[in-house]
Amino acid sequence: MGKVEIDKSRRIVRRMNGNNPFSPLFMERMTPKAKWYFFMRTKVMSAMRDAEVNPRALETRDQWVDSDAIKDLTKDLGADIVGIAKYTPSIMYQDVKIKDHKSVIIFGMPMKYDLMVDIGAESQEEVHRVYFELDEIGVRLSQRIGAMGFEARTHPNAGDFPLPAYGYLAGLGEVAKHGCLVSPELGSSFRLSAVSTDMPLQVDGPEDYGMDELCTKCGICERFCPGQAILPEKREVAGVTRWHVDSDKCQPYFSRLYGCKICLSVCPLTARAPDLRSNYKEMSKSIKQAKNADGMMKMIDDKDSLNTEGFDNIPYDPNDFGGKYIKEARDTRDDKDSPIIFDEQE
Repeated sequence: MGKVEIDKSRRIVRRMNGNNPFSPLFMERMTPKAKWYFFMRTKVMSAMRDAEVNPRALETRDQWVDSDAIKDLTKDLGADIVGIAKYTPSIMYQDVKIKDHKSVIIFGMPMKYDLMVDIGAESQEEVHRVYFELDEIGVRLSQRIGAMGFEARTHPNAGDFPLPAYGYLAGLGEVAKHGCLVSPELGSSFRLSAVSTDMPLQVDGPEDYGMDELCTKCGICERFCPGQAILPEKREVAGVTRWHVDSDKCQPYFSRLYGCKICLSVCPLTARAPDLRSNYKEMSKSIKQAKNADGMMKMIDDKDSLNTEGFDNIPYDPNDFGGKYIKEARDTRDDKDSPIIFDEQE
């Protein structure tokens, strides 16, 4: 069974990319369009995360409490998949203020698989395109819920909580060995966003899609991870036993490879998504030819030079990622034994 017990979950310390020594060069290599998406997301859309509540709607707001109608509205705004989870304060980052919310509407949108597996500047641009569109959906949904008389806050990729956890709690998929949510409709090739609200919606709850058992037996993402960051067994993190990725080992390759995504590209669970089966057949040929991470890296570099010049000159110590900030976070947090969570806002 793929059920994850969250009764003993504890709030997580966030590790921001501002402490990533590779960030300046990573940002510099973005395409002009990716930089535009990033600016819109972090400077424009983020300022509209919290909806203004319509005071005239407070007395009659209960008429809007309809989970199916809210999910239909989310899809009408552009989401491909949507579910509802319970707002759970123990599954939040420690640096955020807990709100008196009841529900989390979490939704996803697919990335173009052929761009995702490109492992280059275009794949990075595709990630930011999808996140931008998700942020727009989140802001529009939040504002509409605010007009109904309820509080609402958009939670983009750098929001108040880890999105894959809430995607699992809303029944959208299962968290796979590579640390990301896998959907039966969209495979591994999609991204998430969310809106929390004090509207009391009916929760969908987790679903067992049989993916966890497959992850236990499958080692493809482990074998093809260039940083050997994907652990073969589950471990307890912040009170939850789950699949875990060592983000300190992941980070150098994440930065060099335009956000990498090799683990998502090779994940065979993507082949279970009806619209992606034919795409994954081509990837399976590459997996067979490459055999392992070294072979895949060579194949990618032969196809299109990875242009990693400059990264080797940046000091990097995986045992001391982030310097002073991380040391202070480890020294002051309650959960000193758990790793700090990497926030993939780039």
